[in-house]
Amino acid sequence: MSPDEKTFVSTSSMGMTTTSYVCDSETGHCISGPFESEESGNKYFWGTGVLDACFSPDGKHILAISRTTPSYHAVVWEIERGEKVSQIEGFDFVFIHCGRHKGRIASVDWIDEDGSLIRRITSKDHPTCILVKLWDIGNDISDRLFEVTGVAVARFSPNEQYLAVGRQSENVVELWNLEDGESTYRFPYPLGNISSLYFSPTSDCLMAAFKESLHKCLWRLDTQEMTSFDLYVGDIPPAIIHLSNANRLFVPRGNAVEIWEVSMTGPNMIFKTEPLTTLWITSICPSRDGQGLLVGSRDGTVKMWNMEDLGSSQAVIRDVTDTPKIIGFSPSGKMVATGSRRPDWRPDYVVLRDTATWEVVGSTDVDYEDNVEVAFSADDKRIAVLTDDRVTILHPENRLSFDPWPKGRHVYRWQAAFQTCNHLVICALLRDDDWNEFSGLLQVWKLKDHSECTSSLDININNYSDIFLASDGLTVIFTDPVLCYSWNHETAQFDRIHFTDEAHLHRHLYGHHGAYSPNGKLFACRSYKNDHIRVWDTRTGQLCGKPITMPDVRKTALSLALNDPSLGDRLITVRCYDTITLFGVYTGHLYAQFWNPGRHIAFIGDGTRLASYRDNHPIRIYDIVGLASKHRNAIHGYEPVPQDVNDGWVVGQDHELLFWVPLEHRKVLCLPHVEMIWGRPTKVDLSRFRYGSKWIECIDQGWLKDLEERGKGMARLLE
Repeated sequence: MSPDEKTFVSTSSMGMTTTSYVCDSETGHCISGPFESEESGNKYFWGTGVLDACFSPDGKHILAISRTTPSYHAVVWEIERGEKVSQIEGFDFVFIHCGRHKGRIASVDWIDEDGSLIRRITSKDHPTCILVKLWDIGNDISDRLFEVTGVAVARFSPNEQYLAVGRQSENVVELWNLEDGESTYRFPYPLGNISSLYFSPTSDCLMAAFKESLHKCLWRLDTQEMTSFDLYVGDIPPAIIHLSNANRLFVPRGNAVEIWEVSMTGPNMIFKTEPLTTLWITSICPSRDGQGLLVGSRDGTVKMWNMEDLGSSQAVIRDVTDTPKIIGFSPSGKMVATGSRRPDWRPDYVVLRDTATWEVVGSTDVDYEDNVEVAFSADDKRIAVLTDDRVTILHPENRLSFDPWPKGRHVYRWQAAFQTCNHLVICALLRDDDWNEFSGLLQVWKLKDHSECTSSLDININNYSDIFLASDGLTVIFTDPVLCYSWNHETAQFDRIHFTDEAHLHRHLYGHHGAYSPNGKLFACRSYKNDHIRVWDTRTGQLCGKPITMPDVRKTALSLALNDPSLGDRLITVRCYDTITLFGVYTGHLYAQFWNPGRHIAFIGDGTRLASYRDNHPIRIYDIVGLASKHRNAIHGYEPVPQDVNDGWVVGQDHELLFWVPLEHRKVLCLPHVEMIWGRPTKVDLSRFRYGSKWIECIDQGWLKDLEERGKGMARLLE
């Protein structure tokens, strides 16, 4: 947080980019940024190290610190103009806020046994010395301040006055004054290999942690009083604050935060937050009075928790939709299965929701650790839930549970579907312990009072293979090698069939570029050889129409026959990045194209509605008949810029700027043509919108008149 705590800076790393935002602490709105810096080194390295940031004394600059990629460093940004001022190499950094060095930056360099600078500490390095340097903003020249030998860990204090140093062999923590480079305080501690140091936000207490031990030491800097206790804090750095009557420790665990009071008698947990809307916590930062707690999550969300009302939280960087993970829609489109997270370490579970109201209409009581598949019968009465250890069949009158997987083999991908006779078809990809041998499994189970396998087929596949099972359970496609099977009603077995140009089904379907129509009669996929999308009739194996050319396809979906004959028999939906396009299957005609941020698409119900969704975003439902009609009759259209562009401008048909969307609203912005929304989207009221030259109507007329008078006065003066 800034010194006055009115703003805060949030820093994150994704891929080779480190990004920082400056936000208002009360509203959470982004007031400056994003500030992005590209890292050098291995492009496949995904940063997972500690990130930090701090403000300059005048509040005009931030120091974004990266301890993730090959060279630890910090970047100085000017907040108002969003410009990069300089980049400093080192391991820890701080703006100095007082004394004769006020406004300068202090940094720490580690030096190895040979006296060489270390740019990144690994398990092979054994640094024994730190060098503290001073920098001016915008100047790449540093001054040497002081040097400390025999160091295990080091950390700057938040009040920018001290550097805490943990000695390797002397079992002591020292505080070095950044004003004169002299050692000021010494805190002895019991025997132990010190690993980390943590300051309170007000720099009035200091905590040390030790390697391979639960032991912690906590000191008050004014009295030098030490409290020793044992507590596991995990890999995410905890936070400590000193109150008038106690020390309070905040410990992140999963998606919750434990709050402990630490006294001379030891630690005592006084509260554990369990907000359902918070995903895996990656960082925390308490306010100086302990009344507020900033919490950063893996999904990119930052929240401010009010300690006076524990358990409640307020999203501040972006609106969290609380939308659970979509697992599958029922054939009627009236129900959807979702995965719900528990607030602790217990497995997730599957619940059923009404697609019209989004209310929970049933719980399967089935837990799962990683992956789960759900299949609905044609009448929505039977539900099959598949996990990696069993299959559970739910029915209003009975419940079945059985293990279909062969002993000694591990299932790592699976699908299921009900046939019209309510027999359950199960497809799976199996592997051995060493990932050396792979096989495919195709089973049919008769379900009544008990489960009985009536057909089982073992299939030779490779590890890159994928499976596609039609929703009616009558067609199965394996992709490496390409093997297509169709259900034979007379023999009650799956027979091998061949598709025209089936070579285009090979391997590339691993990216999930294939999809069945809701009734299973058509199958579409993008060729791994080119950007052509082909559609097959699964009953005959013949191609339907000519291939459709579309680059960068990420997902496809097929509709049922539509009621409006003007749209043709069926539509194919293609998602490319943040754009969805509708084509006619047989004609290849373009019916609609619109912006959409969802990663997954699916036709639901009778095929006239399209669902688009992704984790932690609103779920959008489109009426495709109306959408295609609007697209055909539209004179002007507009699309916002793609999600990976950070300026937030919504642009017109000729790329003219229309309006700017604040950061916290970009991912949840709801554009027109959406029939239904689940979650909490952002809606834009355009009733007072002014476009083009009409912008002048938004100006205060009194101010404008005064400006005109001053302009006339200046003209007379120049004359």
